[in-house]
Amino acid sequence: MFGHTRRVEAGKITDQVRRIVGPQASLAAILGALSACALGAPAHATSVSPIQLEMASAGPSSRAQVKVSNSSQAPLALETTLQQMDLDENGRQTLSKAGSEFLIFPPQAMVVPGATQVFRVEWVGEPELPQSQSYLLSLSQIPLKNPKTQSTVQVIMSMGVLINVAPPKGTPQIRVIDAGIGTATGGKRQPTVTVENPTHVHALLRDATIRVSQGSWSKTLSPADFNQLVGVGLVQPGKRRRFMLPIDLPASVKAVQAEVDYRPKQP
Repeated sequence: MFGHTRRVEAGKITDQVRRIVGPQASLAAILGALSACALGAPAHATSVSPIQLEMASAGPSSRAQVKVSNSSQAPLALETTLQQMDLDENGRQTLSKAGSEFLIFPPQAMVVPGATQVFRVEWVGEPELPQSQSYLLSLSQIPLKNPKTQSTVQVIMSMGVLINVAPPKGTPQIRVIDAGIGTATGGKRQPTVTVENPTHVHALLRDATIRVSQGSWSKTLSPADFNQLVGVGLVQPGKRRRFMLPIDLPASVKAVQAEVDYRPKQP
């Protein structure tokens, strides 16, 4: 659809996603970083919304939209790609080629300056999905030939949207497996919590209130705090995740216990 020149990506998608879903990353902050690598334009020149989609394999929630706004002074050519994403206990992701589970329209688009492009995302896979699946929708810039420049090397940007697709029925659960103390950046001692999701529906730890304690000392992390400081806390079906919580421990605390009050939001 569009002409191609040599492309140089400003950071790999997989590296950025590792920071998205890792135990210390904010989804909003990192997916925002994906959209910041523009062709010499300010980071705010292009935006994507939302940066996370919660979908279902059947019903109205099987359809969604992603909007890309171009507030720069140059046209923006985009192409979409989709990869399936799996996480290990420490949040390291494995990306693999997705099949034909989604219909994304348009697959490519030219967004003129000042315009907003709507990408329609529809699940067309198995309606009775056995268990939740997670995907990364990448919106990658296609470099355009510029007759005013001699260079054929362009730095392009990539924007990412996390997509979770749940079965039409089922309720996720979270249970605490272990709690401990880890060392954060700068040598600070912070509590860790390992949780497990024994169900076939993905869980988001951002919907939980977490309390860590020892003796008379305790600290509570609200869902809003977790979402802002840690991220969405995706725990895929039948898997465990270990998170380091942004709570500085007093020197007197040598061990911790953790309680998780998980209340998943209804779709």
